[in-house]
This record gives sequence, C-alpha cells and structure tokens, in this order.
Amino acid sequence: MISGFMTAILIIIFIGIVLWAYSQKNKDTFKDLSQMPLDEEDRVKTEEKKHE
Repeated sequence: MISGFMTAILIIIFIGIVLWAYSQKNKDTFKDLSQMPLDEEDRVKTEEKKHE
C-alpha cells in the first residue's frame, strides 16, 4: 500500500518537474543559461589576445 502511494507521489513530482522545465516562461532563462559556456570561451579568447 505504501509503495503504491510513494510511486504515485514520485510520478506526480516527475510530471511537475517536466512541465516546469518545458514551460514557456522558463524558455528565455534556459536559453541564456545554455549560452554561458560559449560566452565564457569568447571572453577568454579575447583576453588572451589582449595579453599578446
């Protein structure tokens, strides 16, 4: 009985996280965060050129 209840709770939590991750209001935030590593590489390359 308790394992079925826990399974249901975990499924509801999982569905909530998926809905949150794919919601439109988070799209811009996640897009900006996904570009951070690329922006960091450009900044490092620019600084290396300044020191040469």
